[in-house]
Amino acid sequence: RSYGIKIALDDFGKGFSNFARIQTYQPDYIKIDGSLVKNIEHDNFSKSLIETIVFFAKKQKIKTVAEYVENENIYTILTELGVDYSQGHYFSKAALLKEFIPSSL
Repeated sequence: RSYGIKIALDDFGKGFSNFARIQTYQPDYIKIDGSLVKNIEHDNFSKSLIETIVFFAKKQKIKTVAEYVENENIYTILTELGVDYSQGHYFSKAALLKEFIPSSL
């Protein structure tokens, strides 16, 4: 961190990415797994989990990133829950690096 490096805990809420990892690694960002995000429109359990993750993260001064944001409704719900950043096809489809960065660089 003294070199300006930020730590992100990826796929939070799935597999081995859990609250114990937050204590161990003390990340700057928690990336909420897409398996929770993709069902948020119709699944109150997923919505409650994300709300809890966001609440905890804010208490610890950790930024949150939601993966798998596929439409405006999902983005709106996440914004209302206080998620800091979102990523997914709603914003842009996946692209090759050479397509993303202008060749003049």
